[in-house]
Amino acid sequence: MSLLSPANAIKIESLRCLRIEHVSNECSKCIDLCPTEAIGLSTSRRISLDSTKCVGCMACIGVCPTETFVYPDFDPAVFVLQTGIKKDITLSCKNNNACLGIFNSEYFISLGLRHDSVNCDMSLCSECDMNLSGKISVTIEEHINEANRFLQAVDKPSIAISKEQNKLSRREALFSFVKDVNTLRNEESFDELFDPKESLPKSRTVFQNSLKLAIEELPPKPILEKFSFISHKQIDFISCDNCGDCIQFCPTKALQYNSDKTKILFQPLRCIACGICDDVCKPKAISSDSVFDVVTLAFNRAELLIEHHFEVCSECRVSFPQKGNETICARCESFVQDHSDLFGLARDM
Repeated sequence: MSLLSPANAIKIESLRCLRIEHVSNECSKCIDLCPTEAIGLSTSRRISLDSTKCVGCMACIGVCPTETFVYPDFDPAVFVLQTGIKKDITLSCKNNNACLGIFNSEYFISLGLRHDSVNCDMSLCSECDMNLSGKISVTIEEHINEANRFLQAVDKPSIAISKEQNKLSRREALFSFVKDVNTLRNEESFDELFDPKESLPKSRTVFQNSLKLAIEELPPKPILEKFSFISHKQIDFISCDNCGDCIQFCPTKALQYNSDKTKILFQPLRCIACGICDDVCKPKAISSDSVFDVVTLAFNRAELLIEHHFEVCSECRVSFPQKGNETICARCESFVQDHSDLFGLARDM
């Protein structure tokens, strides 16, 4: 039986889904994780949810990179903010919290940055009727382990996992917590911290806020780690033709032009590692590395990835990004090479 009543079911914000952002995107994290196969694709390739199969585990919320799934009565962003700072906290589905599957890696990192110690009680996972084949508990531990790699890189204590049994009612604790969170949201107006027009997921806003809070405690050294939720981009100067597709299709506006479109700027904080820019780049000029700077992330600083000098093509008279001293654009050069016989003199034919 679902923990969610029909009036408070999980909602889908379909326009946030990466499959809508780009036609060839094949993100299937929610579909793969759903323990009852309640999530699928409609004929128009939009994510759909069968409420008759949904058991309300909320794991789809925690695994979606763009927060397509929403549970109106439980906002993990509000939860992280309402815990305060500098405490020893325990997260548990039976101790005034929802299933830990609702939290992604960024939320776990934020909790680790904000508190002296964090313990995740997973004692009921092995008995939970929603944790079919252990898929949800495995995902929870993956998120915690990824969060710990980030926390260790910035010299913060790791999040602990405990699995000792406790028979406290999970359902009663969940609804008690839902009531507390809604009351807190009304009292402190946490929703005002999040711009409804912002394309960045709430988890990233909370992550940035948590970095700022802890910035004086974090070591001034780069993070040399690869993470599933964020990526640091590079653009190869020779390959890039400045077509702008990567900018047009970036769902969070992590890639942007400057005013005259001669430079491409990148904000690492806004990148959600969706891979769309890699897919749409025809010359395959975009690549990723594993170098992050916490100050750049905390203050959402932009980096210059590439700067082009433009020249007017001597053939078509259209400006093009010049790589060396060439005077003809790549399109015209290719045409001349492929159809050189058209440019021969009549007497030579």
